[in-house]
Amino acid sequence: MTLGKRIGRFPVIREIGHGAVGTVYEGFDPLSGDKVAIKVLRAEHLPDEAADSAGARFEREAEATKRLRHPNIVAVHQYGEQGRIRFIAMEFLDGRELKSLLRERGRLPLDDAVALLLQLLDALGHSHRHGVVHRDIKPANVMVLDGQRVKVMDFGIARIESAAHTQMGTLLGSPAYMSPEQ
Repeated sequence: MTLGKRIGRFPVIREIGHGAVGTVYEGFDPLSGDKVAIKVLRAEHLPDEAADSAGARFEREAEATKRLRHPNIVAVHQYGEQGRIRFIAMEFLDGRELKSLLRERGRLPLDDAVALLLQLLDALGHSHRHGVVHRDIKPANVMVLDGQRVKVMDFGIARIESAAHTQMGTLLGSPAYMSPEQ
């Protein structure tokens, strides 16, 4: 994508990151006037089975996040497809991953750690009450904004109550952050 292109209704401003199967762009929502982050899945270069799996996780992330409206959970504006790509347009988070904050600062002062943790627990409690279990809570999936506000993101492997996405016997998550019973 280059400047001037659109993904859905969203003009693309710049690339802000990429991974193995996708890219995230900064964009603009002409309806609200807000900046958005546009996460794009590009699974066409993957084997069919991997592409199907990535597509299912991507759709699950959009579905899970869209059903959750909470000040500590990233908001999704739109999920869609354009040609061969799938995208999620979400709230643009101007902050830092908790992972990089901890790497830079080391251990947080107790008051700061408690304030962040209470917000994280509030977000997770909200998601559980709405039938969504994140399953990959780790510092890389928590964004810290100005004023020490927390936003939980990346619901790609979430378990959604009454959804047929979870396979029995399948281990999902980041091993270092998984609960012992898994």
